[in-house]
Amino acid sequence: MDPEYITSESWSGIGSFLTFLWLFLVFQVSFGFNFLMAHAVIPSLTETGHLPQRVNKARRVFYVGAVGSLAAVVFVVSRAFVEAQFLRDVWGRFWI
Repeated sequence: MDPEYITSESWSGIGSFLTFLWLFLVFQVSFGFNFLMAHAVIPSLTETGHLPQRVNKARRVFYVGAVGSLAAVVFVVSRAFVEAQFLRDVWGRFWI
């Protein structure tokens, strides 16, 4: 089974899919940064005395940012699967 021609509707689907892939990357990096700051960097720097102990309270903000980014990752991945439906229009054998 040969692939079909890519129509303008399929190109629109490709653009939407790529947008969600870029958002996936952005939110993954955001999750990693926030979690690393809250769980490793801030506690280490406050224990060694490089940062004052009051900065340790900012960990909550980074944890909230990490949870929010993780929720956004789940949403973006679910939307990316929906947007990937254009592949069936172009290529009939999806899992090849």
